[in-house]
Amino acid sequence: MNRRTVLMAGVAIAGVLLFWYSSALQEAFYVVVNFFSELVLRNELLAVVVFVLLSAAAALISPFTNIPLIPIAVVIWGTIPTAILLLGGWMLGDILAYFIGRDIGYPAVRYMVSSERFDRWVAVVREHTSFLMALLLRVALPAELGYAFGIIRYPMILYVLITFLAELPMALVAVYASEAALAGNAQMFFAALGVLVVLIVAGAYYVRSKQIHTNHL
Repeated sequence: MNRRTVLMAGVAIAGVLLFWYSSALQEAFYVVVNFFSELVLRNELLAVVVFVLLSAAAALISPFTNIPLIPIAVVIWGTIPTAILLLGGWMLGDILAYFIGRDIGYPAVRYMVSSERFDRWVAVVREHTSFLMALLLRVALPAELGYAFGIIRYPMILYVLITFLAELPMALVAVYASEAALAGNAQMFFAALGVLVVLIVAGAYYVRSKQIHTNHL
């Protein structure tokens, strides 16, 4: 299972609960939002590019994440624009990971992911390359799995489609959970996180049923 995503969900729940019950934290958050809003007003194109590139980096480098920026982006740009930018950044990072794995290989990947873990990913992807299994692997395992798809030269078009189908619900969950957290809508927030957990657990369960030992990946 993608333990990092589950851990991040747990951290998000703790952070949101603190946010809901701490007026000081809410004030601090909106001070940060105002600061970034002023920067966006000065050069919105640059702000968009930076957000997309940070999202791409989150898909390339473990354990880097841009999740803390999503609520700020939701306030500044709104839910749907943020989802589009987030998805675009993640897709960019995933595609770059594929090309790095395919064209450069291990010499570059070793700086992004531990070699032992990466070797396991490559073995798993090589053994299970059907469309459904590849999609479930993308859902159940970390985003850096794109390097492994590149190493084995998985068909590029299929990889992009699989990645889009895996990342789209994650992006929607991230932005709608952020919107719900900011609005104090506990029902929507936990429903969004519930969708995320169900997707990951279902993917991991199916992968395990095919005797892929993801608990060690």
